[in-house]
Amino acid sequence: MRVRSLEQLNQYLEEELAWRKRELTTLRFMLRSRREHERNLLLRAALCVLYAHWEGFIRAATTGYISYVATRGLSLGDLTPNFVALGLRPHIRQAGQSNKPTMHTELLTKFLLGLSEPATPATLEWESSADIQSNLSSQNLIEILCLLGLDAKNYLPKGQLLDQKLVKKRNSIAHGRQTDVELEDYFGLHDEIVQLVENFRTDVENAAVLGTYLARTL
Repeated sequence: MRVRSLEQLNQYLEEELAWRKRELTTLRFMLRSRREHERNLLLRAALCVLYAHWEGFIRAATTGYISYVATRGLSLGDLTPNFVALGLRPHIRQAGQSNKPTMHTELLTKFLLGLSEPATPATLEWESSADIQSNLSSQNLIEILCLLGLDAKNYLPKGQLLDQKLVKKRNSIAHGRQTDVELEDYFGLHDEIVQLVENFRTDVENAAVLGTYLARTL
């Protein structure tokens, strides 16, 4: 959906987070009530679902925020460099794959003269903006934060947790390997990931309210 107002953005993020948290809370209760042999299987499934909601919410929040920025009626020149780069991304990719001076000159001309172009949903490619090449690892998270112009410093300490305890184990399970998941380890990971998701939501909402996407005060 396209997000056209702060109210819509907040509602969208709230709804995206609420159903995911309900599912994860249900899984948590199920884990507490199962016998050991059932619990071992459910733990592996729960970790995969936890990862799915981690990636799913970050992608949803990213596209929602970019959609919001793209409906402000602004030009590329009104936006911070990260959004300018997003708007020029097709031209950057094309020029980067070529050694032709004509392509490089076209890119530079586009940058110098094209900043007056409207920053529309089509220009900012909001629907595909959160596409990543692989799993949502800590490095890919940093790239998304850069894409949105958000500060990564509060997420950096969680890199090891994301890469080793969530992404690596999820991949091992998803690829059919016998991977043990301890109950208390899962609960700790659950709490950490839910907190990260909530922090991301807060950062996106704050950026929208404060207008940190603006290159200058309009």
